[in-house]
Amino acid sequence: MLINRVYEPKDEEVLYHYCDASAFLAICTSKKMRFSDLFSMNDFMEMHWGYSIWEAAATELLGVVGKGFLDKIDEVIHWAGIHGLLVASCYSLDGDVLSQWRAYADDGQGYAIGFKAKDLIGLPVRPLRVLYNREEQIKELKALILAIHEVEQAEETKFGSDFKTACGVLSFDLAAYKNPAFVEEREIRLTHLLNFKNSNEFLKLVDAGGQAFGKRSKGTSVLFRMRDNAPVTFIEQDFTNKGKINPIREVIIGPKNNVLPTAISVFLETVGIGSVNVKRSEASYR
Repeated sequence: MLINRVYEPKDEEVLYHYCDASAFLAICTSKKMRFSDLFSMNDFMEMHWGYSIWEAAATELLGVVGKGFLDKIDEVIHWAGIHGLLVASCYSLDGDVLSQWRAYADDGQGYAIGFKAKDLIGLPVRPLRVLYNREEQIKELKALILAIHEVEQAEETKFGSDFKTACGVLSFDLAAYKNPAFVEEREIRLTHLLNFKNSNEFLKLVDAGGQAFGKRSKGTSVLFRMRDNAPVTFIEQDFTNKGKINPIREVIIGPKNNVLPTAISVFLETVGIGSVNVKRSEASYR
């Protein structure tokens, strides 16, 4: 696993989710966040980028740990890919970035919702801080491969359950690596794993749940939406811990959104999301 990528927020740190007006309405009224199949995200390379970093790191270590050892890791990576599907909900450490308004908030007409980070990671997720520098990505992954190799050398039973677990987590943590072109996003990615399960003569997706707000939680329904005539997998997670908390601290109105801040405040109070700081973007964009 990529220990350096695990996100540990400061006490009052806020994570921002950019969205259009329809998504803003859905999030605030349902009090749920959507976790979508990573392959359906904005960057068509998404998971492919992480695997390309694995290939680069493995190539540089070929003469150190040997092809056989690297092939064993690669087997687990491919095994994990056909036994689980990673879904994610994406956030930024910066709530007022022009490129993000353009890309994720209806060309500046949407909103950025600010969540208290420590509340949000109470969901059954693995929070990952995204790294964008390719050289650092390779260096970090090489260190992890060498660590796995060192542990494996001391094991009496080779390539056992601990090895498979470490490599399986590594395979999904590759989602914490993105193309340097997206560095301005300063992304924190909350990931959750869905499982493939035998169904008749094929497979179906199920959510096994996880640890949510300190307790074991049941899985949610696996849902779909259509994009370019193809079904895209997603789930929805209640971020209020069944009404016990309200992690929404701030709402930033997009630079091309003409709604009155008072109208948003009334809306939020009415739907049960109180004491939220509502303000306009300071980005100059017309």
